[in-house]
Amino acid sequence: MTFYNSSQPINIKSNYSEFDVTEFLIKMPTGRQMNSGSLRLNGFLKLFKVSTTGAVVGISGSEGLMFDQYTGIHSLFRNTNTTINNRTIESLQNYPRYVAMMSQHDFSPEGLITSSLSAPELKGCLNTKFLQGTSQLKGVPFSMKPMIAINKSSDDLAQSKFQEIKVMFQLGSAVESMYISGGVPTADIFSVQYQLSDLQLSWVESPEVPATVSTPVILNTVSNMVQTMTGLNSNIQVVSSTPYDAISISFMRQSSIKSLKFNNMLSEYVPAISRCEFLVNGISAPLSYAITPPCYQDIALNYYKSLSSSGNAIWRNQSGIKNSIMNRFLNENGSFGIGTALPSSINDKLQVAITIDDGVDDAFNPSTNPIDCFIFVNGFLSI
Repeated sequence: MTFYNSSQPINIKSNYSEFDVTEFLIKMPTGRQMNSGSLRLNGFLKLFKVSTTGAVVGISGSEGLMFDQYTGIHSLFRNTNTTINNRTIESLQNYPRYVAMMSQHDFSPEGLITSSLSAPELKGCLNTKFLQGTSQLKGVPFSMKPMIAINKSSDDLAQSKFQEIKVMFQLGSAVESMYISGGVPTADIFSVQYQLSDLQLSWVESPEVPATVSTPVILNTVSNMVQTMTGLNSNIQVVSSTPYDAISISFMRQSSIKSLKFNNMLSEYVPAISRCEFLVNGISAPLSYAITPPCYQDIALNYYKSLSSSGNAIWRNQSGIKNSIMNRFLNENGSFGIGTALPSSINDKLQVAITIDDGVDDAFNPSTNPIDCFIFVNGFLSI
């Protein structure tokens, strides 16, 4: 027997826009449990364009405005925070970028536009065709599966153990969340605005099974930190408050950030890497794993494996046969990253040393064009 339940925001409003905070309280009836991976966030999205004269009007669909194909509606939710019984178990910054990286692992562009999992999340390269919406008042409906800890659990969440769950989302700016695709003139568009309405968090419940109460539930947590590469030899320091078994890093040049002309969710390619080395604390000396020329095939394989223990792997959804990371063309055009998976969880400090050839073009040289490194640490928490 299954039941459908839902929650509206605590700070309920008619609509929400950039930088707003939405918070949901999940309280299940006694004797119920939330089915693992069943949490979804539903609502409507309405987009507006601001002209150079200051006039605000709804989009017509001809502007070429779109989300990153790997991120979709997740692009609007900049940060997330989850608490269980007043204890914070996950606080994830740059959430949309993490979603993009996981989608690149799970799908190719062709897989995105043919997947029923992606369509309600407005993913895929055709999402610009849908953003005008079917309702002149509310815009386009959406339903997304949040990639947060309580939605990535090893078992169902029993009410007697998880009495109170709070989920918070902070919305991001429109400029960082979407962009205008190439070939479309932008002279008459000064900026973009959006509104979210009828927000609702929904999930599926079933009768509580006593055995699940005594069995520990493992939650897959993700934490984020941002560092900047400013030279040809860079050392990225990774620390985590929880044991972790993988780190994944994507990159974005600072010159490309927060512009309607650029996709702010891209995992930009870093050319001319001559060495990539991972160092972790050992018993008597640091343990080292170095990738030497030719680097990029091994870098792509290790990055792919670093993302293989989250997302669809936990939900037991079948990932596409093809992905975007191991395809050279896609890897060099927005699906690049560096990462490593560890054979067992650790809680030690880890260092990633990246060396770039000094003959690299100035446009790609971190000394003249700094690169932001978005580091995601894949951890686990037992409750």
